[in-house]
Amino acid sequence: MRVFAIYIILTIFTFADIAIITSPKNPLKGVTIEELAKVYLKKIDTINGIKVIPIDNKDGYNEFCKKVIKKTPKQLHAYWMKEIYRGNKQPPERLSTSQIEKKIKQNPKVISYTKNKLTGKILITIR
Repeated sequence: MRVFAIYIILTIFTFADIAIITSPKNPLKGVTIEELAKVYLKKIDTINGIKVIPIDNKDGYNEFCKKVIKKTPKQLHAYWMKEIYRGNKQPPERLSTSQIEKKIKQNPKVISYTKNKLTGKILITIR
């Protein structure tokens, strides 16, 4: 029983907040989790009429999948394989945190997530 309690406590502390970020030049003021899921599944490409380009972060990808997309990474992979096979769409590019920081500086349409501190405008924090 003690082992189970310790496991629960460690699990709670290992999941850090995820910040959804974009360029300070992006006019987007906020975003909902539902909108994020649709953007990352490429069902929509605008939020409140503002075009966004989603980029996955190698750090925190699994947690983002579970909290936002509501799928396991394996389920999301299957989703993308089906979409690619149909010729419909490609998954978001997956980059490291430092590469994302550069992309955000280069293109104000980029939207991503991080568990680390990055320069950019935070749209929402997911716990």
